[in-house]
Amino acid sequence: MASFFEGFGFCPDNSEIVSLLENKEANSTDDEGFKFILDIKFYNYEPQELSQLSTTNSGNEKMYYFTRLKFKHGGVINRQTPSGGSWIMTGCSKNIKDKYGNPSVNEKSFAYHKASGEKTQWLMKEYTLSNDQNKISGWALCVVYYKPSR
Repeated sequence: MASFFEGFGFCPDNSEIVSLLENKEANSTDDEGFKFILDIKFYNYEPQELSQLSTTNSGNEKMYYFTRLKFKHGGVINRQTPSGGSWIMTGCSKNIKDKYGNPSVNEKSFAYHKASGEKTQWLMKEYTLSNDQNKISGWALCVVYYKPSR
């Protein structure tokens, strides 16, 4: 695990997110360049537990994780946590284009809901590569953060 100096801010732009995912997909067994982004089973953790694991978080900033997507029967992604809470999509997915202008990454926004259905202040963006058939790949980059109510 890498440690960073005080004030370090990791904030990749869209082209860097594309590169991170392409490199992760190509080198899934060689994590040498990704030590600062943990490779975890993201949906096995409650949102508040994630900040204790993060190497990219300093305070209430965004936390970055690589995860393999887990699928239910029928190819649906299972975004439920062990407590019964779920990450629920909060809008339309959008495409991020690569440096050649081709759509290559899907970005989806989620809010965490407790098992009771109550929406929390935890938000997440999930980035996945798209292949030629517009199906998602096995890796996702999850960016999670807490947005306090005003």
